[in-house]
Amino acid sequence: MKKALLFSLALILAFGLIGCSSKSGDAGKAEQSGTGLTKVTFGLMPYYDYAPWALANEKGFFKDEGIDFEATMFPVEGNVAPALINGSIQIGAFSDTPSITLAAQFSDLQMISFHNVFKGFAIMGKKDSGFKTYQQFVAEGKDPKQAAIEVANEMKGKSIVTTSGATFYMVVEQALKNAGLSTNDIKIVDMEPDAGVSAFISGTGDFYLGGLPQREKLQEKGYPAIISGEEIGSGAVILAGLASTKKFVDANPELIQKVEQVWFKTMQYMKENPDESYKFIADWSNKQSGGTNKPEQIKQFLQDYLIFADSKEQAQTLFYDPKSPTYWKDRYESLVDYHEKTNVIKPGSVNLDNLVVAEKIFKELK
Repeated sequence: MKKALLFSLALILAFGLIGCSSKSGDAGKAEQSGTGLTKVTFGLMPYYDYAPWALANEKGFFKDEGIDFEATMFPVEGNVAPALINGSIQIGAFSDTPSITLAAQFSDLQMISFHNVFKGFAIMGKKDSGFKTYQQFVAEGKDPKQAAIEVANEMKGKSIVTTSGATFYMVVEQALKNAGLSTNDIKIVDMEPDAGVSAFISGTGDFYLGGLPQREKLQEKGYPAIISGEEIGSGAVILAGLASTKKFVDANPELIQKVEQVWFKTMQYMKENPDESYKFIADWSNKQSGGTNKPEQIKQFLQDYLIFADSKEQAQTLFYDPKSPTYWKDRYESLVDYHEKTNVIKPGSVNLDNLVVAEKIFKELK
């Protein structure tokens, strides 16, 4: 399981741009294949987040929509973006942070849908520290917003062991921002994740924030998650879905609608056939990564760390409701602001109206 967790974390943290070989072809209007179906070339990555697309193909859901699905595997989004631009693929699996950093280089890139929320980040506390968790505040009658504020107030004046960089710092900043605080109100002990978690166990710091392997290690030893993922807000989640190019989106609106229908049909199948679905995902991911994960481990991972939008109603609630802690626009505005402040992208280099067309496409779904 640890190996799979590391692969999933790589999805979140890997932004490196690696060259991709070009194929001949046109990423504009999709063409008919020899079977009479419309051929769509997909770029996937070997992570649980994107396994439902492989399941959809296995069950014939693409063919039901008249689509001839052809998948190419990529290690990270840094490979997917240039493949989209040069026409090697037409649609690619993608998540939010790389879409910001790569959109600054590839202005034709567009996020066309959101399908899942990674909620695995968690600020961990010491055992028997006296700090209350978010869930304890909720159990006492606090509403979710007030519970998040109470947790932030507990952090004021304390120290947190974490690792510098956008992924972790944004989580800390969001947690503090809930109560009108900033990183000036706490002490950050900057250490690499593995060294940091060892130091935390040895007594350094009041709180800890790292990756999934470190979170699981602490939880196994009885350290509590004080607040996590979607409880914190937009700075502490990852939104993932599909990307394409403006050229392809403009030329194939009906096809993109059909791809969205495939997703929700697959989600319905997974709800009705959970055991078979977990086995498929385990087998598929093991084949891609060389892992040995079991269906029950896949089930636990998905329950603990991912939220799949399993219906149009849930997609609306998760991604397109301005009141949602995972509202896409809040998340993207936070990402742009952070990356501009840290000089990762130039101010004004990313236009969200051009980059994210997912909400417009979703509203047009039949």
